[in-house]
Amino acid sequence: MIIRYAVNGDARALLSLFSKLDYESDFMLFEPGERQTTESEQVAIIEAFANTGGRFMFVAETADELVGFCVLVGNQQRRSAHMASLVVGVAQAHWRRGAGAKLMAAAIEQAAASGISRIELTVRTDNVAALALYRKFGFAIEGVRTGSLEIGGRLFDEYYMARV
Repeated sequence: MIIRYAVNGDARALLSLFSKLDYESDFMLFEPGERQTTESEQVAIIEAFANTGGRFMFVAETADELVGFCVLVGNQQRRSAHMASLVVGVAQAHWRRGAGAKLMAAAIEQAAASGISRIELTVRTDNVAALALYRKFGFAIEGVRTGSLEIGGRLFDEYYMARV
């Protein structure tokens, strides 16, 4: 498995991965079928990441497919330019096989090289595996977003986490 920056040619595979993640897990933000991004729109998103300082999109690739992604979105305002938000997603078949850790390591390394000293994320409080991964990389819980997600008529809490 290799970790690399997303390129325009990944657009279709990324959309397929996003769809797969939405169906496999309710830990991601979108519900199955909710994403409406077209391939050309995804190309534009990839280009925007490549051409905007402080924004990075990584993919985890096996021999024949993309199995994970990570986005690091830095703030553009000077007062908060040292901060970035992080989102990670890995296909279920690759959970607990190192893809998430490799994506996290790439994002943290990129953040350090880009002058980003604070990385923030949110995670459902019941996502035990993700919590363990984030703690492994030095993230700490800073607060709770009570009832922030509604899934199947049930409210779920999220933790605010950060690595400084």
